Amino acid sequence: MGIQEMYGVYISGVGATVTSLFPIFLGGQLIAVFLENSGLTESIAINIVKRLGTKFIIPAVFIVSWILVFAGVNVFVIIFTVYPLACAFFKFANLPRALIPGIVLGACVSVQSLPGTNQSNNAIPTEAFGVAPTAGFAIGMTTAGFLFVANLLYLLWATKRYQKKGIGFVELEGENFEIDLDKKGLPNPLLVIIPLVVILGLMNGFGVDAALSMYVGAAVCALMFWKRYGGAGKIMDILTKAAKGSISVMNTAALVGFGTLVAAVPAYTLLSNFLDTVSGGNPYIFTFIAVAIIAACCGSASGGMQFICSTFYDKLIVQMGGIPAGVSRVVTSAALTFDSLPHNSAVVLTLDACHVTHKEGYIHVFVCTVLNTTIATIIAVVMATLGIC
Repeated sequence: MGIQEMYGVYISGVGATVTSLFPIFLGGQLIAVFLENSGLTESIAINIVKRLGTKFIIPAVFIVSWILVFAGVNVFVIIFTVYPLACAFFKFANLPRALIPGIVLGACVSVQSLPGTNQSNNAIPTEAFGVAPTAGFAIGMTTAGFLFVANLLYLLWATKRYQKKGIGFVELEGENFEIDLDKKGLPNPLLVIIPLVVILGLMNGFGVDAALSMYVGAAVCALMFWKRYGGAGKIMDILTKAAKGSISVMNTAALVGFGTLVAAVPAYTLLSNFLDTVSGGNPYIFTFIAVAIIAACCGSASGGMQFICSTFYDKLIVQMGGIPAGVSRVVTSAALTFDSLPHNSAVVLTLDACHVTHKEGYIHVFVCTVLNTTIATIIAVVMATLGIC
């Protein structure tokens, strides 16, 4: 295959990926920016902390993050929303800030395993394998439940270890975290239920495309909080911000384009044979290893998922006899494993935003988003192999 032909194959793969994934990325960004600008994200965070109280700070911050991710808010928006709240209460309870990145990212992965949600981790494999968003419900609920409990228990255990060592909150120069739990003018946090019901209802009740469901949900947000957004002019600014954020699809597209090229050259056969050998012919183990390797190399969960879905569909379903629902759920779980190694952009930016070094805080991120997610994926593989989907 000549260079010109290889270039054509690569660009075709990139173009096809942008066409298929951009609507989903844009939909997620639309929901995130509309919720953020409505004041709902801040309102949810404050109300959860008020209800649980300062004695349950770790569970409170974890649940706040979980709810915001479930609502479709981007992790980078969440960290800047939750961080000042967490610091204010960590200061009060004398807890180290090194726990905050693990709390936020640990909550994120437990949501991203859920079936039936508008998360890209759920939408990409279910659409690729032609199954409903709720497919593999038993596997998805089991892995998501495991991650919620395991991550929260680990974080509580880590908190006690810090307390025994006498390690507490250190306020940085220029910081003065105070939180007003009685802040006026914020919307009722329960209003977030309305766009969520619309999105999930359209996806799961009427079989509407995930991206279109998110567009409708964003439109509902726009109508609900029109006055808070400041009218048509501000709405256009919000749409522009969402469009800019969705450009991150190019990172995934570049990776999948490389995968398309690999599939067109002899290296594909070598890779396929290697995965056949290490998986013992099990399509779910094959999926787990393949997704984890790609995600680790590129630090991208969505890239690992899309690569496998577009490159190995026939291999996994037709040749190896994998059940589409089981394969799609294993893809979702496996994508959350080695994508969170130290070089991952979300990990780096979250640690940086919290003013925590890798040495101080990565161990908690690793346990919650690499170790526990790997265990969850093994559970998914076992269940799928047994036909429990």
